[in-house]
Amino acid sequence: MRPAQLSSVASARRAFAVSVGKAVRDGSRRLGRGDGSAAPGAVAMAIDPGTLAGLAAEIPNRAVLVTGSNGKGTTCRMLAAVMRAAGLHPILNREGSNQLSGLATTLVASSGLSGHLPADDRAIGLFEVDEGSFPGIARQIARPRALVFTNVFRDQLDRYMEPAYLTSMLERAMQGLPADATLVLNADDPRVAHLAPGLDNPRLYFGFQDTGLARDGADPTSDFPRCPRCGGELSYRCVFYAHLGHWACHSCGLARPEPQVRLAKIDLLGSASSRVQAATPSAEVVLEIPLPGLYNAYNAAAALAAAAACRLPERAFPAMERVTPSSLRMERVEVAGHSVYLTLAKNANGYTEVLRAVLSDGQPRRIMLGLNDCEGKQPDTSWIWDVDFDSLCGLIPSPVLTGNRAHELAVRLKYAGWLGTTKATTLTAEPDPVRAFQLALARTPAGEPLWLVSTSIVLQQVRRWLRQQGLVREVWQDQDRRAGARP
Repeated sequence: MRPAQLSSVASARRAFAVSVGKAVRDGSRRLGRGDGSAAPGAVAMAIDPGTLAGLAAEIPNRAVLVTGSNGKGTTCRMLAAVMRAAGLHPILNREGSNQLSGLATTLVASSGLSGHLPADDRAIGLFEVDEGSFPGIARQIARPRALVFTNVFRDQLDRYMEPAYLTSMLERAMQGLPADATLVLNADDPRVAHLAPGLDNPRLYFGFQDTGLARDGADPTSDFPRCPRCGGELSYRCVFYAHLGHWACHSCGLARPEPQVRLAKIDLLGSASSRVQAATPSAEVVLEIPLPGLYNAYNAAAALAAAAACRLPERAFPAMERVTPSSLRMERVEVAGHSVYLTLAKNANGYTEVLRAVLSDGQPRRIMLGLNDCEGKQPDTSWIWDVDFDSLCGLIPSPVLTGNRAHELAVRLKYAGWLGTTKATTLTAEPDPVRAFQLALARTPAGEPLWLVSTSIVLQQVRRWLRQQGLVREVWQDQDRRAGARP
């Protein structure tokens, strides 16, 4: 059933906004000016500011919003697979454009020229949401079915300030939620587990039960958050990574809530996959996820919890085993007889966990490391000093460093002990990403894989060069092909 009818003038404006947005999207792609994942929505909303809110209100099964510092895109991909297996038709911002204009673009692309979404009683929204854009998006998508919060780390301090500021911003934006919107929260993250305690919304927690992979003592990447209720010092029975673990405050008694979705057993299967045994309120399931690392186990737990919150059938859960990495998230490309993995690492915890996942078996691997701050993105790179390079010393033979902050990365690695010790290695800093990639590839022994772990712009420049060589498609072409959409 459609929301309240628009007036004829408003309806014509909406149709015009959608038509222009579609034209901008098609033009961007045909002219090779990007994937058209943001500008179309921005143009449509400039013509009709109600485009996003109006189209979102037409989704019959409402929407699930996924936000947090890390993991939201992969969580969405896993949840989308479960939704499809359950017979739903998720409307997903597949290109990862997760701010207001990106979500508007997704709905404009899904709409007809009439300015409305096509009638489909199985449609459901599934939107990756930038945490800094969450307040504005929450005002536009006024009746979400569920909100998934993955974690809160220090991330892009120029935009979000400290985590305490971010959590307070999220809590203010949540005040207008409908009472039936389920909050899906990471029980192992004290900042997330205690979000908006004054709300009466239903809450569903996820977390790790298996303590076999817990660290021995504190993680050097932790920023040691205080108790979210009283500000007291937290104690941990076990830590999985950063500040995620089984926590409690002895000052006020606040403690990690018991999660309804638990990973009872986690097996990290090298640098390519992991196996999880999960318990949900309705089922127990063992899944082999084609993505490595503890951080992807958390993504799987978040997706399962969101599926449980949406009451999706357990028969659909194994669809997560068929999820493929998205662009620049362990994306695999075959280059000159080598498997090359393009992997985004945009903050200290993400960089650390990606490297730990790739090197989890303790075997040396060829890895190219990047760091950039150009084009107004990632202007503050001081977080590189919080990455746990120290414990990985000696596991990356002759790494090539790239990006316009490559020399600062080299200084960081020097202080991590990568030079001048018995584990000494040779560092090569080449600021140009393409030349650096060619050098790293030439140094990689025949048949061995190469990982490129970096902030975004280095990865985009290398991927653009790979596309020019005919080795990869445009990101939007890959996304459309995987989703079975028309190019």
